[in-house]
Amino acid sequence: MHELLFETRTEWSGQEDLTERFKGYAAELGLDVEAFAACLESGETAAQVQAELERGEALGVRGVPAFYINDWFISGAQPFEVFQQVIEAALRGEHPTPTPTPLPPGVTPFDPNPERPGYTYGGDAFHGSEEAEISLVVFVDFQSPENRRFFLEEWPALEEKYVEPGKLRLIVKHFPAPDHVPAFKAAEAAECAAGQGAFWAMHELLFQRQEEWSQADDVPAVLKGYAAELGLDLGAFAACLDGGQTAGKVRQDFDIAQQNQFPPAPQFFIFKGQRGGYVPRDQLREAIEQFLAQ
Repeated sequence: MHELLFETRTEWSGQEDLTERFKGYAAELGLDVEAFAACLESGETAAQVQAELERGEALGVRGVPAFYINDWFISGAQPFEVFQQVIEAALRGEHPTPTPTPLPPGVTPFDPNPERPGYTYGGDAFHGSEEAEISLVVFVDFQSPENRRFFLEEWPALEEKYVEPGKLRLIVKHFPAPDHVPAFKAAEAAECAAGQGAFWAMHELLFQRQEEWSQADDVPAVLKGYAAELGLDLGAFAACLDGGQTAGKVRQDFDIAQQNQFPPAPQFFIFKGQRGGYVPRDQLREAIEQFLAQ
């Protein structure tokens, strides 16, 4: 019946009296039509439908299709790769990042968290002064040539002009393309490095060596080699990467971008306090200057 209802949606949706049509579908399927009609007309399954609706609302479902794979939530009709990555994460025993605790009054998710140096209240790594007036949030894909070009060729001038003087801080969130499977592991590696205070060193290395790791047969092994180059505790880094300890953070960022239907990374958002929003890449400098002048 589930399959038939989708196949014939245009026949029955919007109709006033559906009972006879659904009885017809029951007959097509070889069901006991009398028993089916008695069930349908009595409304005996209505309570179950209502209970499932209320359960979905309680879990935060605001639209369909919506899916739960163990405790992983997927919203919308996503590509095959999204389901594959979540299923594989669930099979490895990984869990999504827990829902953050409520923010203190007057702060935003992009404000520095004094209890976790180098991170925002939203759990994102940031680069720059805690006192900077402006936050620039960027969704990145470590495997994208366009992202590499921005960070290696365009970003250094912006960093020198705005970050080093303490005017702006850069906040990174992850948005690998669904078919950039190595990029998901690279993003996890950056977050694992962050646990040892080396997010930005790994961030830079990943873009510098993009072709190497993205085409490697054993991506985790290459990433562990980078951790060794950076002088990290390799045992702790490997345990983090192999155990998927930061996969939930990467997936959380990815889901935000997917649910908001962002175009491919890099995507930029600029904020000053509670004000701000999306800014095109070619207007970054102009937008920063406008916010500084306010």
